[in-house]
Amino acid sequence: MTVADPEPVVSGALGVDALHGETGQKRSPGLHHLALTTSRVEWQSEIETRYREDAGGVCARPARIALSLVQTEHTVRIAGEIPRGGCLWREVLAHEMRHVAVNRQTLRAAAARARAATEAWAMRAEGRGATFDEAMAQLQEGLRQAIEPALAGMREAREAAHGRIDSRAEYERLGEVCPADQRRLREALRAAGAP
Repeated sequence: MTVADPEPVVSGALGVDALHGETGQKRSPGLHHLALTTSRVEWQSEIETRYREDAGGVCARPARIALSLVQTEHTVRIAGEIPRGGCLWREVLAHEMRHVAVNRQTLRAAAARARAATEAWAMRAEGRGATFDEAMAQLQEGLRQAIEPALAGMREAREAAHGRIDSRAEYERLGEVCPADQRRLREALRAAGAP
C-alpha cells in the first residue's frame, strides 16, 4: 500500500463570483465565499496472479497486490480579490489549511482500512472467466468492492469534519477579522457590481 499526498496548490486565480460558481451557492451581501479547498482521491492497483487454464476457462488468484491511494487534486483557491499575504489572506489560508489537514488525515486512515480490506479479500479472492482477461476483470472488480467501504468511510468522515470547520461561528469570525482588508474587499466587490 502506498499513499501519494503532495502538498496542496494554493491559487488566487478565481474571484469570489467564480468560487460561488464552483459551489453552486448564490452570492449575497451576507455570503461571500472567500476560498474553496478541493480534493480528489483516486486508487490504482496492480495484481500479479497465479492462474491455471482448463476446459472450463481460467481461474486466477492474486499472488501480489500493489495498491495506491493518490490525492490527484488538492487545491486551495483563495479569492483573487484578497491581496496575497495580507491579514485576511492569512486568516483565510489558515481556515483552508484546516480542511487540508482533514483531507490528509482521512486519506491516511482510508489507506489503512483499504490495506486491511485488501489483505482479507486476497486470502479468498478468485477470478474466473473464459479468458485470462475476464478472470483478471473479475479480480479487479472484487478488489474494488473490497476497498469501497474504506473509500466511502473517507468521504463520510471528510464531509462531517468539513462541516464542523465551516460552522456559522467560524464564518462570522472570518467576516469580522482584518477590518481594513474586509473594507477593501467589500469595496472591490461593490465596484465589480456585487449584490
